[in-house]
Amino acid sequence: MTKHLADHRSAPETARKKHFWAIEQRGDKDTPHPTIRALNQRPHDHNDGARVQQYLRIDRGVSA
Repeated sequence: MTKHLADHRSAPETARKKHFWAIEQRGDKDTPHPTIRALNQRPHDHNDGARVQQYLRIDRGVSA
């Protein structure tokens, strides 16, 4: 017995894939939004040692 026509799924994401690949192929030709550019250029805080110590303290069950 075959499936009913309503049970067959078409590929609705085909247009989404085409749009995605079109954006992907443009690459760096388009400049990103100024906010994204600012986020990518800001200095990163690499003080992970203190953060790891706090996570370990919480994991051991010691509350402040």
